[in-house]
Amino acid sequence: MKLFESIKNRWEKFLKNLAKENQKSFGNERLDCCSLNKREYK
Repeated sequence: MKLFESIKNRWEKFLKNLAKENQKSFGNERLDCCSLNKREYK
């Protein structure tokens, strides 16, 4: 069962990191195609 716990922990860590990076990139606003196309990237 340790194998499954390890996989679960790595998956949760990946999802948390993904959420953190998305928040850094897009902020707290709702994502839709109109706002993403108008957004200026620096």
